[in-house]
Amino acid sequence: MPDSPPLQQDYRYTFRFLNTDLHLRDEPCHRTEQALRQLIINRRKRAVTRATAIIAGSKQALFAKVQRLGSWRSKVRVTLGTPQRNGRFDWPLEELQNTLLAQHRGVRMPTLQGFGYTRSGLGLAQDYFLITELLEDYTDGAKWLAEHPGQIETFTHKALELLDSLTSRNISHMDFWAGNLMHPADPQRPLMAIDFENCFSRPTPFHSETLGFQLGFLYHREIYRYITEARYDSLVEEYLDRKPTVSMENFNNVYQVSKHCHLGRKERREVFLQGRLLLD
Repeated sequence: MPDSPPLQQDYRYTFRFLNTDLHLRDEPCHRTEQALRQLIINRRKRAVTRATAIIAGSKQALFAKVQRLGSWRSKVRVTLGTPQRNGRFDWPLEELQNTLLAQHRGVRMPTLQGFGYTRSGLGLAQDYFLITELLEDYTDGAKWLAEHPGQIETFTHKALELLDSLTSRNISHMDFWAGNLMHPADPQRPLMAIDFENCFSRPTPFHSETLGFQLGFLYHREIYRYITEARYDSLVEEYLDRKPTVSMENFNNVYQVSKHCHLGRKERREVFLQGRLLLD
């Protein structure tokens, strides 16, 4: 992966249990090993596509995200580490690559502690694991806002500051909503970003349109519950006043739509890659 340190250098410890290999940054303690074994056993019993779990540890707790691969082709590609015809990797590998690049570029985020997958009887990848540090003193922004609705403007300002921090590192987070913004217990500390599955780690020639989507999507997911649209628009206007290079026409073409319509993965990619919205 370009622009990221070698995986074998930073994730040199391999934990093996049953038909699962996990490549970890640090050798796990006995308590963590027990928790990892139980997680793997639980996944063998459940057929859900996605699951998360907290992994206990003597010194540090971890957070695991597990995704089950769907099609046979996807399993083959992930096993071999090869991309799709369009050049993009399947979602688990996209998330791993984007997480590594974001971490390498100094994004405020939980540290990636490990990754790996469970093999099926045919030797193909079946469940893909991403393991990060657990942000024990943080709460996801959606939950935090439900408990602190009166602080919506402060939260929005912090979210915009984090968005700038991501953009300055050529990370375009295309799932930038309150639930993916972790709020610290100490209000003086900044937000952290999580969930880099649906993002791009390179510049876009359609920055105005991409920014329009991100700010519209932020409002569309949760924020609208705590602030009027007019007030949110005024906060966005203040923010854009500091960005003279943004084309307001191009920005608004996407912003106004994404505030009120859900845009899926395909539509978000079109905004980033083509600067346009494709709506049914």
